Amino acid sequence: MNDTLLKVHRVGAAWMVDGAQGLEPLLFLSGAKAEAQAHALARGLVQVGGDARVAVHDRAQQLVGTFRYFADEKTPSSGRAAAQA
Repeated sequence: MNDTLLKVHRVGAAWMVDGAQGLEPLLFLSGAKAEAQAHALARGLVQVGGDARVAVHDRAQQLVGTFRYFADEKTPSSGRAAAQA
């Protein structure tokens, strides 16, 4: 399964979280709040059986951090859980 990518990056005077299919871009005045929301979304994705990756960019659009979240193995829709059954 592919990761769902959530990107945190600067757009004008705001910070944006985008990248996940079906997710409307979210705008924040604070980069810290944008990053916190991206991590919360990633944790939600793993609870329903998906892998997620949060990529954080600085004001110059340079990648400064990547965080991986792996699907909850207890979730029935997880490929790993199905393989164990």
